[in-house]
Amino acid sequence: MVLTRSATDILLSFAPVPDAARAARHALARRGLSADVDHTVSLLTSEVMGNAVRHAGALHPGEKIVFHARISDDHVRVEVADRGPGFDPEIRHDASGFGLRLIDKLASRWGVETTARGCRVWFEVDRRRGRFDRSPGA
Repeated sequence: MVLTRSATDILLSFAPVPDAARAARHALARRGLSADVDHTVSLLTSEVMGNAVRHAGALHPGEKIVFHARISDDHVRVEVADRGPGFDPEIRHDASGFGLRLIDKLASRWGVETTARGCRVWFEVDRRRGRFDRSPGA
């Protein structure tokens, strides 16, 4: 019986600059995800990284946005943490743009954790179901 599954972790930190989203996407792309999963994960990574860059607040020198991804056989989980105040995911009607709507539609699961240290937004994409799955019931 196998009790563990293979997983790949990516842990990076970024200054809150627009180029951070691209660097995070490139780190994911080098992990060999299928085209449809890579597309979904890259799009959602751009959204959460872009939000972190915009909303991290005034970072102290040396503070960074933290990006963590875990790629397992079953799913890809991405977490982005910053020192910003966070938000209530249930109050999305006041948010401009479509980023949270995309995350809500494309991620298998997602959430927000807010603490005194900042905010962490995470999402998971199921690798077992392709975005372009045309089988009956899909």
